[in-house]
Amino acid sequence: MNPGSSRPKGPKIGLRQADRLCQLGERQRFAFIAEGLPMILRSANGVWEAAKQIRTSNSRESAILEGGATEEAAKILILMDAVRCPAKLVPAKMSRFVDRFYDHLARLIYAEATSWKPTNLAELRGYVDRARRGHYLEGSVGEYIMPNSTIYRRESGLYVDVEAY
Repeated sequence: MNPGSSRPKGPKIGLRQADRLCQLGERQRFAFIAEGLPMILRSANGVWEAAKQIRTSNSRESAILEGGATEEAAKILILMDAVRCPAKLVPAKMSRFVDRFYDHLARLIYAEATSWKPTNLAELRGYVDRARRGHYLEGSVGEYIMPNSTIYRRESGLYVDVEAY
């Protein structure tokens, strides 16, 4: 802690600090990520533990917290991809990693991808392409336009709303 201050030393949480990844050199970017990974892990674990504590009495609320913990943990996977990005591609690609870091669907896809079993990169890309579609057709002749199921599951559990058929 800084003397005379109640703020902890180190990066601030929130406030879109991941945007800084686009402005840092390689060493600074790696150091920033290395400092942030344990913070993200602690956050995900804390939310997961809170979900476990209320699981029996408040299943909806517990599911919301579990979803939040899953999304938080997925940020680690996104940052690991950013670390693996070849240095020559960093200027062009880093903003895409930052966008994914803040995008609910991207985080959920990263989390889902941990259970997929692709045999090659092309197959993985196919899985991701299907998972990120905004809508899909359902019914015997595609007469129903349905929203992205991953986002729908997230938001239908998170928000109270009225559904129309």
